[in-house]
Amino acid sequence: MMANKSHSVFSHFATLLAVLVLLICQISSAHAETNVRASVDRNQVSSEESFTLSLSADSILFSGEPDVAALENDFHIINRQQSSRTNIINGKVNSSRQWDYTLVPKREGTLTIPELPMGKYKTRPITITVSKAAKAQQAGNESLYMESDVTPRTAYVQEELQYTVKIFTSVNILDASLDAPELDNAVIEAAGEERYQTLINGRYFQVIERRYSIYPQTSGTLTIPALTLQARVEGYRPSMLDPGRLVVKRSGEHRVKVLPPPAEFKGSVWLPAKEIALEESWSKNPDSLKVGDSITRTVSIQAEGLLGSQLPALPTINLNNAKLYPDQPKIEKGDDKSQWTGIRSESLAIIPTRAGEFVLPEVRIAWWNTDSNKAEYAVLPERKFTVAPAVANDGDTQITAIDSPTLSDAVQQSDTLLSSDSIANKAKQIPSDLPTNNSVLWGVIAALILSNIGFAIAWWRGRSRVPASSATPPKDDNNEQKAFKSLEKSLKTKADHNELRAALSYWGLCYFKRSVTLSELGNAIPELSQFCQQLDAHLYSGQHFAIDASAVLDALKKFRNNRGKEKQSQPALAPLYQR
Repeated sequence: MMANKSHSVFSHFATLLAVLVLLICQISSAHAETNVRASVDRNQVSSEESFTLSLSADSILFSGEPDVAALENDFHIINRQQSSRTNIINGKVNSSRQWDYTLVPKREGTLTIPELPMGKYKTRPITITVSKAAKAQQAGNESLYMESDVTPRTAYVQEELQYTVKIFTSVNILDASLDAPELDNAVIEAAGEERYQTLINGRYFQVIERRYSIYPQTSGTLTIPALTLQARVEGYRPSMLDPGRLVVKRSGEHRVKVLPPPAEFKGSVWLPAKEIALEESWSKNPDSLKVGDSITRTVSIQAEGLLGSQLPALPTINLNNAKLYPDQPKIEKGDDKSQWTGIRSESLAIIPTRAGEFVLPEVRIAWWNTDSNKAEYAVLPERKFTVAPAVANDGDTQITAIDSPTLSDAVQQSDTLLSSDSIANKAKQIPSDLPTNNSVLWGVIAALILSNIGFAIAWWRGRSRVPASSATPPKDDNNEQKAFKSLEKSLKTKADHNELRAALSYWGLCYFKRSVTLSELGNAIPELSQFCQQLDAHLYSGQHFAIDASAVLDALKKFRNNRGKEKQSQPALAPLYQR
């Protein structure tokens, strides 16, 4: 019994020791991986405005305190706050400590927040630009008022105007509402909001600053009306029963002269901006391509001073000896860390069908520089790459070219029947530089010829035995309705591309009473043309794409409804086989 008790005490002691060792390891690891950072909420202020400096350490076990004595040289420290945070995600502990300092610059010019010691670490320096403070526009001693401004005062049509509204208050606002600007013949985008403090006539005011980007769409005089602020502020004698006093303020009205595009601009699309650049990226190195490989090239138009929706489509590319599958363009808005306000990206999947050198032409886009007031060009240089022959399974044969995917369709698609003559023609199209003694390749071709002859004989025999009406699905609308419901379910449940392809092909079979290809469906229903091309691209290149299920369903329903109302003398699709 004493032995069992000793064993139990020893077990508890061993467990406690293991926990302590684990904690010590975690503490050591936390100290070893500690990072410190310094950041500011804004790096451009006036001499009478405040901003916030944040110092952080990514470990709650960080025991040091920031040494901010060096800040006193160029800044007043008017407030200090400290906070800590711990998150546990999937058993992993993440913790941090942060110190926030509200600073007001002591002078104008370019000031530097120096390296600040945090224990044995140091933060990186930060540059602050301090401009001259604007004179207060308000006479008297108001505790709440508004200011607004727009720049530039003269601009071209579609050029970005920066409109700013500021609310100044030295009292607590209990509730407030501010109209958003509304303009005819102009596009307005919210560009952000900031809150800070500023010193006016010896008093500190809280400032709420809202920024908007305005893009006038017609030339002439653009009038930006006054905005109305309705606010309920703390009364002179605050109490729980006092709902506060109502204050109504209005900003100023502004007029901007909007000019038409200058006559000297010769571009096809008018693009007034501060900067426009072209950039390309590839899914892999294009010089490593072989015949039949797939690669995606993405070209982005990036603009400072324009929205992504204002940027034009890229010129269409025609590339011999390659199959091209364009994707839907992607329109983006630049974030706070980027200089670009608008981005348009276009992706193109390329599948080379022949070995050799390929040349993608230069992309050149004309635009108007609103800073220098002259025309410029964004240029993406010509791009050359070399495609190597593909290597066959035997390791010796090099395939320097492939035709369209018809040969593989004979194996992959059961609804495509190739005659022996078409197979022979395909054999004749094989480049003459392939080795003539390749028994494997010729064996495959012979097998295809024999198998298709067998298919043809079986088809003719079956045709003679079975009534003509049974060669196609029964002309029963129930079959088409069931097929459509199955297709609709596949789209709504986001089925994979192969399942969608099968469901779409089966519906086409039931609707048109014969087998149809995706290309024929795209021709019959133009709204589905691009969708069918993308499905084909996925089959041969494995390239995935986003499917707009609602758009596909709308196009199909519209087509079915229109076909049900019309009596057409000719079928929507040409017969697959001519008799």
